Amino acid sequence: MRFGSLLPFHRRDEDPFVALRREMDRMFDTFARDLTNAVPAPVRIDGWTPRVNVEEDKDGLNVTVELPGVDEKDIDCTLADGVLTIKGEKRTEKEEKKKDYHIAERTYGAFYRAIPLPFEVQEDKVEASYDKGVLRLSLPKSPEAKKAERKIAIKTSRKAA
Repeated sequence: MRFGSLLPFHRRDEDPFVALRREMDRMFDTFARDLTNAVPAPVRIDGWTPRVNVEEDKDGLNVTVELPGVDEKDIDCTLADGVLTIKGEKRTEKEEKKKDYHIAERTYGAFYRAIPLPFEVQEDKVEASYDKGVLRLSLPKSPEAKKAERKIAIKTSRKAA
């Protein structure tokens, strides 16, 4: 009896170790593909993604987004279905004329960030401010979200010696 005949994925003309290797490669490829599709990544357009910092405190979330060189009028923030969306466009134009040369440079880059919120927020009390290229958003928790939190006491168990 040949060893290869005992394997379920055996082909008569194939080495069983080659078949095992092929099957393991297929499994790892499937796993890597599924993992990549499961994790939402920030959308990169034109190679630029703004840095975002999200901090939660007892009152809600504080979101800080670094948007250097972006005008306030080019930023759009929306809140819908438990997702905070920040999108916009960065435009830079530079022109320099001298006696011997003329330089005109233009750069454009769109950005889009979607942040799923871990709780319901009071939409009418959301505040946003923009100063020196930094967007700050304050998203207060709804009263229902505050009520849903509860401190759990931890008891210590002491065994008699």
